Amino acid sequence: MNCPICGAEHSSAPNRERSTPAGGRLCPYQGGPYAGLRAGHDHLLVPEDADGLWNFLTRLPEIDKSHFHEDVDRREVVERWATSIDYDAALPILATQGRRVAGSVTLYRNRTGWKQRVGIVRILIASDFRHKGLGTAMIREIRHLGEKLALNYLLAEVIEEQQAAVRALERMGFEKAAVYRNFVNDRKGDLHNLVVLLHPLSGLKK
Repeated sequence: MNCPICGAEHSSAPNRERSTPAGGRLCPYQGGPYAGLRAGHDHLLVPEDADGLWNFLTRLPEIDKSHFHEDVDRREVVERWATSIDYDAALPILATQGRRVAGSVTLYRNRTGWKQRVGIVRILIASDFRHKGLGTAMIREIRHLGEKLALNYLLAEVIEEQQAAVRALERMGFEKAAVYRNFVNDRKGDLHNLVVLLHPLSGLKK
């Protein structure tokens, strides 16, 4: 497939030899092993990842599933996502160990309009891969990608109870911009505080 960032045609599937586009630099999608993951790989989500992605999402804690607009416990929903990806609107990157998905980070963006220089970040990490540096490494990866896309800001929205995600974002330069009290509800209908974090990028200075 042609990479939507570097334009090169290289593999996005896990455990394959990575290619280097013209210029000798690895595309941001190609990456390398993450801290805490032996032989881990990061790659752009492709339709072949549907099963692994569904297994990953169904095992997430209930609070993490509250972000989604659809029921991620339904296999057909996740299969539809994986087979109809609009890379212009969302750039989903998976961290895998073997065939297992250990984490995902997605950069959402608008190609036109007043928020076209703002990227929205969503990160999810499997419970048994937390506190191993994976979240921090994936945020670093998406930050590099935001720079590559000449974005001005990265924005992350996190439920206040997700303190591990908040700490990982703050370690990578995100700052709390606002906390909205009783602003979002989980899948059971219970209200939670929403934390909004921002990270200015170099595009803001140009």
